[in-house]
Amino acid sequence: MKTNGFPEIQEVMSVPHYRPAVSVILPIKTKIGMEAELRKEVKFATDKVERLLKEQYSTEVAETVMRKMNKLITDAIFPAGKKGLALYASPLFAKMYFLDTEVSERILVNESFEIRDLLLNRKEEKHYLLFVLSSEKCKLFMHTGQQLMPVKLEAPNAIDAYWNDEVERVSNFTDPVVYKTNQVEKFIRQMDKELLYTLKSHPLPVFLMGSKTILGLYKTITHATPHIQGVVEGNFEEATIPELINGLQPVYNQWKSQQQTQLLHQIETAANQKKLSVGIQDVWKTAYEKKGRLLVVERNYVASGEHVAEGRIVYKPTVSQNDFYTSNDVVDDVIEMVLQNGGDVAFTEDVFLSGFDHIALIQFYS
Repeated sequence: MKTNGFPEIQEVMSVPHYRPAVSVILPIKTKIGMEAELRKEVKFATDKVERLLKEQYSTEVAETVMRKMNKLITDAIFPAGKKGLALYASPLFAKMYFLDTEVSERILVNESFEIRDLLLNRKEEKHYLLFVLSSEKCKLFMHTGQQLMPVKLEAPNAIDAYWNDEVERVSNFTDPVVYKTNQVEKFIRQMDKELLYTLKSHPLPVFLMGSKTILGLYKTITHATPHIQGVVEGNFEEATIPELINGLQPVYNQWKSQQQTQLLHQIETAANQKKLSVGIQDVWKTAYEKKGRLLVVERNYVASGEHVAEGRIVYKPTVSQNDFYTSNDVVDDVIEMVLQNGGDVAFTEDVFLSGFDHIALIQFYS
């Protein structure tokens, strides 16, 4: 099962399929002093769940699930700054997760839990290294998915530590300008070694920030070129972390856009080699046959349907969000099948895959 090392996805997918499995996905805004109001919103959603359960299952089963769900909510501590909530409950399992991505409200009662929003939340986390360069000091930061944090370097990160003894400089009659240039280059080379050392344990995309001159020098000597995904010119030596994040954002967005374009190239290559399934019906069949290597799907694409036979579904287009209170989102089922059979999933912006009926599955190459 390929879950990209995401423990919460592994946890939810490992729960035995057992009806009723309730998935509640809610958009929320967690702010200090607003918890009482938020709990009312969650209670409103769980009341819907209770009604649905009592319509479809015995009172005993419905009450068992609701006890688990209500205990989760009662015991929950709502962290600030979250945008979504995923609540799962069945007679065998109950868990709540808070999300950093925006979600649409969905309430599903099925034999398995919906994992799309958990996966999307993880896929959209920012993980990268930011290397801020100057001729006087260099700083390395790592975005861990939640925040940008400084990385402690093994070597000194200020050029003062690299100046040779003044006596040596005078005795060798070194020209001061040449001497300083050499020392700056020596310093930058050492900083590049520090970056390479970090990349060994954290092979992440790298973004550079610094003056045009120092970036030009760095590009001529670095051994980390394959990892560098973008640069921002400017003086950021004294910039705060929020200023660094804001300064990087346009370049980061451009890089994300390039990644989407690369996905399109992969899809076109697979199509040329007859290794591509397009549209929910064909994608479902290929995933069921365990042939899915990379599922590419628009982030908000949903398809309501029912399983009618092995490897077959009946797909019915939905006309409103309310259809998903009782219908099965077969896109989520495809996601789970692909992950369970060693494949991966990539999300795109909406309408990006309109030429491929919103969903495409690249098959394993034999």
